Amino acid sequence: MTDCSDIRIRPFAAGDFELVRDFFDSMGVETVYYFNRKDINRNFANKFFDGTAENTRYFLAECDGKMVGYVFLWDMDTGVPWLGIAVRDDFKGRHLGRRLIRHAQECAVSEGKGGILLSTHQNNMRGQMLYERMGFESIGTEFRHEILYIWRVKNEK
Repeated sequence: MTDCSDIRIRPFAAGDFELVRDFFDSMGVETVYYFNRKDINRNFANKFFDGTAENTRYFLAECDGKMVGYVFLWDMDTGVPWLGIAVRDDFKGRHLGRRLIRHAQECAVSEGKGGILLSTHQNNMRGQMLYERMGFESIGTEFRHEILYIWRVKNEK
């Protein structure tokens, strides 16, 4: 396990292409299976760099000049955007996923959203435990037979 006490979460920047490429290239079999089958999320991240991204907020977690985590919210033009998240394999188990989700939740709240949706593979037990720990509730399955989760913004009164 790599030691990195200073992990910073920040928006993607124009010069981050190589960081993002290295992040996706480093993915192990399980991470690819649950997050990047057929390079779908790599291609989605690359939309930021080719200028075709719409209604999406991209964030990376950086440690010592290396991208160690990724979270994004898309469909930001709706009241409840979708979330995607991945953590570099050698950084799993350090609560970075919690930090990334919290960052996305804070972004959603600051932009006046009502919640966040996500879906995950039925066998992704680690992800399911994380999402439920972060306040997401399972609301069924979606068209690909993945588990659908929602996190609702709580109105403070």
